[in-house]
Amino acid sequence: MVIDPRSNESSFKNVVAAMDKNTLSDEGKLQMYKDRRFGVDWGVGAHISDAAIDEEDWEVSMDKMWDLCRDGGLVFFPAKNTPNINGGLIGQVPAGADVELEDYHSNHSKVTMKTLKLHRVREVYPGDDTGIFGKVNYGHHTVHSLNRHGDKVVAAYEELY
Repeated sequence: MVIDPRSNESSFKNVVAAMDKNTLSDEGKLQMYKDRRFGVDWGVGAHISDAAIDEEDWEVSMDKMWDLCRDGGLVFFPAKNTPNINGGLIGQVPAGADVELEDYHSNHSKVTMKTLKLHRVREVYPGDDTGIFGKVNYGHHTVHSLNRHGDKVVAAYEELY
């Protein structure tokens, strides 16, 4: 269930950042952004991309994705590597969401990604009223908690809501 952020703060105890994937081609990154999805490309069935993320990143990212599946939460997706996108997304993952396998173009062929879909998405931009791009450190794991800056993401989302 997607939650009004003004009515239930506990729904946003999981606040994460999700990065766009360098293993995807420009077309793949843009499609993932348009699909309002984020995810990881490692450990999907028998396919492991030559350009897959390292094991530590995969473990951190999947742990955060499972937390979101179980409890729901808010995701900040700064699309800093996606072509023709000068900004990012903030959206909700409802509690009980399922990780879904989706194929996207990579630099070599197609890669199967473990993904979560964002709901009630708002676009954010550098220099907009939220100021989120100047306030939040994105970190280096593909999907990771924003323990220090989660409140800034929640405040920006409430403002946009």
